[in-house]
Amino acid sequence: MSENREAGGGRREAQSVVVLRARNIAKTYQEGKLRTEVLLDAGFELNRGETLAIVGASGSGKSTLLHIVGGLDTPTGGEIELEGRVLSKLSDAERGRVRNRSLGFVYQFHHLLPEFSALENVAMPLLIRGTPIHDARDRARALLDRAGYSPVFIHNDAVPGMARRAHATGAGPAL
Repeated sequence: MSENREAGGGRREAQSVVVLRARNIAKTYQEGKLRTEVLLDAGFELNRGETLAIVGASGSGKSTLLHIVGGLDTPTGGEIELEGRVLSKLSDAERGRVRNRSLGFVYQFHHLLPEFSALENVAMPLLIRGTPIHDARDRARALLDRAGYSPVFIHNDAVPGMARRAHATGAGPAL
């Protein structure tokens, strides 16, 4: 697994604000006597405004790292710090709130709720946060418009990739 920073994502000392720090991340799965080390001493820092691509061969631990970074899984070693908070020190409920407020994922596959429209899927993180329904819908419409959705598609989910991108940014996450 390797880490690539997008062009233009270089650091500027005066404006560098670390929003995500992964230190010495390790993940080992054990089933009976079989131990499988998936991650060993992985780490990076991501500053506000930077873009980070995690690339590697199939089975190299990319998804595992993303699940750990997102607080969906716990590392067997190391720690994740998101906006100054160490995820392993938070309760499940606190981690859920941090995910809702600070993280946005654009998934490779559909992770939208099929029974809801694109508008409702994009508004969902805001509604969970307690945003009034009218405000959440207005923000979702604006995000879908910015993602290139025409008003015709907002209610029928004809272009799921755009909805996934709008959903990931809907709640204004730091990442």
